[in-house]
Amino acid sequence: LLIPIRKSHTWHTLPPGYGQTDTVAHCGDLLSGDIIYSLGIVDFFTYWAEYTAQWNKGQEATRESLELLTERFPFSLCELHPDTGSEYINQQVYHWTKEEGITMTRSEPYKKNDNRCIEERNNTIPRRHLGYVRLDDQYLLPLATEILRVACLIHNHFRPVRRMTHKERRGAKWHRTYEKVARTPYSRAMSSSTITKRQKAELKQVHESLDPLQLQDELARLKGVLQKKLAKLNKNNSRVR
Repeated sequence: LLIPIRKSHTWHTLPPGYGQTDTVAHCGDLLSGDIIYSLGIVDFFTYWAEYTAQWNKGQEATRESLELLTERFPFSLCELHPDTGSEYINQQVYHWTKEEGITMTRSEPYKKNDNRCIEERNNTIPRRHLGYVRLDDQYLLPLATEILRVACLIHNHFRPVRRMTHKERRGAKWHRTYEKVARTPYSRAMSSSTITKRQKAELKQVHESLDPLQLQDELARLKGVLQKKLAKLNKNNSRVR
């Protein structure tokens, strides 16, 4: 009762600052045991996405990840919307949002569409760049964190997205209409009237300092290092067995 439900149809009229958040388990084929999780926040209006990695999904680790990601956002977040996972629905996270002046809403249980924006980005960013392998060594955490940070810079500043503008049911099928021109989250943020001039100036300064080719090369290098470390860990584990 403390955390109200926000349904999927209420998102479309909201300005920047309303973020959906979720965790992704990098467990491979086995969910049990200690593993690395990705935690992300995606702003619904701009599609701006920030992800980081954490060890397991305890309350304190989740709160620390949320603190880090809200600081990375180029504009203020006024609402955070998770699902009903225990990493979010707890006293630590709830009281932190109160202290920060952030409203907390949640999805209805078993209704993924209430949180669909972050669900889409879970495949585009953490799953794409960290893969589906099991990350069960804390030694890999800094590397996974850096991979996600660089990937978010690329996706936010240089990867355009076409949003769905309309959806209607025709007989047994859904007919979807999309924007004619794809836009990056950066472009959407810069064109928003609710983001301040100071925030836009700071964001523009960051954007102009980035080189997409260098970022792509750095991301490829980091992913190569991850693959080598995973191969080494698997080899060592095979010897132990």
